[in-house]
Amino acid sequence: MKKIKAFFSKTLYLELSFSIILGLVCGVVFYSVLMDINYKIIDSKWVSETYVPQKVEKTVQELQEFINENNISSNQPYEIYKWSKSHPLIYFYMERDGQILYNFYVDYSKDDAKTISEYNKELSSESDYYTSYTYNYTITLADGDCTLICFQDVQYDLSNTMQNISFFLSGALIIFIITILVRKKIHYIKEVNSGINILEGGNLGYNIPVKGHDELAHVAESLNSMRVALSQQMENEKKALQANNSLVTALSHDLRTPLTTQMGYLEILKEHHYKSPEEMDKYISTALDTCNQIKEMSDRLFEYFLAFDPNPKRSDDALEEFDGMGFFMQLISELTPPLMEQGFRFDIKEPTESFNIMVNADDILRIFNNIFTNIDKYADENHPVLIDFNRDDNYAYISFSNTIRKMPRKNESSKIGLISISSLMKRQGGSSYTKTTSDTFTLELKFPLG
Repeated sequence: MKKIKAFFSKTLYLELSFSIILGLVCGVVFYSVLMDINYKIIDSKWVSETYVPQKVEKTVQELQEFINENNISSNQPYEIYKWSKSHPLIYFYMERDGQILYNFYVDYSKDDAKTISEYNKELSSESDYYTSYTYNYTITLADGDCTLICFQDVQYDLSNTMQNISFFLSGALIIFIITILVRKKIHYIKEVNSGINILEGGNLGYNIPVKGHDELAHVAESLNSMRVALSQQMENEKKALQANNSLVTALSHDLRTPLTTQMGYLEILKEHHYKSPEEMDKYISTALDTCNQIKEMSDRLFEYFLAFDPNPKRSDDALEEFDGMGFFMQLISELTPPLMEQGFRFDIKEPTESFNIMVNADDILRIFNNIFTNIDKYADENHPVLIDFNRDDNYAYISFSNTIRKMPRKNESSKIGLISISSLMKRQGGSSYTKTTSDTFTLELKFPLG
C-alpha cells in the first residue's frame, strides 16, 4: 500500500485521480452493502407482516375518518377519488352486494357514466386476481356499510426511500474520503502560500517546508533554491558595493599623490628652478607620467560610477545621428595603429548595407577605448582580431572576437570594464553580450537603428 501511495504521490494529477478512484470504490462497495441490507429488510417478515399492514390499516382509518367528517355516501365517489389522490400508496375499490361503489380505475373528474360502467365490469371480471394480493376492510358510509378491497405500494415506496438514503450516504462517503485525502494537500498549499508571503515580507531566512514529491514539493524546492540564490546575490552585491566604495575612496586618495607631485614639478618649471635643458626635460617627462597616472585613476573612477549608475539611459537630446559604418570605422582607424605596431592584425568584415544609428559620441568612444584596452591586455597578437558588422530591420551589430593570451600583459585592477561597456550601451538604448570559451573571447554590441 505504501508503494502504491508513493507512486501516486509523484504528481498532483495522480494524487487527485487516486483520491477520486478510492472514494468511488469505497462508495460503490458501501452502496452495495447498504442495498443488500435493504433487500433483506424489504423481504423480511417484519415488513410484510408488521410494517405494511400497519401502514395500510392506518390509511384505511384515515379514510374512515374522512368519510365520517364529511358524511360521504356511496353516491359521492368523486369525494373519495379526491381523497385517494392525496394517498398514492394505497389503491382500492369499494363494493356492496356485488355492486361497485368506487373503482380506482376511474377518473371521476372526467370519465362519463358509460366509461365508468365499462371499468366496473372490467374490475368485476378481475376481482379474483386481486383477491390474493389485497387487504379487505369494512367501511361505513353515510348510507351503510361496504367492503373496501385495497392493495398497496408501501413496500415499493419503502424500497425507494431506503435506496435514496443508501445513495445519499454513499455519496457522502465518497466526498468524505476525497476530502480527507485532499485536505492535507490543501493545508500544504496554504503552508506554501504562507511561506511565500513571509519571503515577500523580506525574511529570506525562512525555509519553506518540502513535503512529498509532487509539483507542490518541486515548487517549494524551487522557491527555497531561489531564496538561497537571491540571498547570496544580495550578500555578494552588498560586499561588492562595500568593496567598490572602499576602492573608490582609495583611488580618490591616491589621486592626491601624483597630483601633488605634478604640481611640484610644474611649479619648478614655472619658476625656472632647473640647471640645464636636460633637467627641464626630466621634470617635464615626470610631469607627463603623473598626468598619465591621474588619467588612468580618473578613468577607473568614471567606470565605477558608470557601472553603478541607477539611471543609465541617455536623454534623446544627448544622442546624435551618425552614419554607422563611417563612425565606427573612424574610431577603429584611430585605435588600431598602436596595437598594429605591437604586432596585432585586424580582420574586418563590413555589412552589405549602410545604416544610421542614434548614439552619444563620447559614450561610444569610451566603449571602444575599453574594448581596445582589453584587446591590448588579454588578446594574443599571434592570431587576428575579428571585427564583424551585421544588421537587421531594427538593430546593427558589431562583434569583436580574439584569441585569449595565456598570460595577460597587464593586471586588471578594477575588473569592471565589461560592466562599464554594458552600462554605456544601455545609455544608447542598446545592449552588450559576451561569450568566452577556453581560448576565445567574443563581445557583441547591439545598437538600435536611427
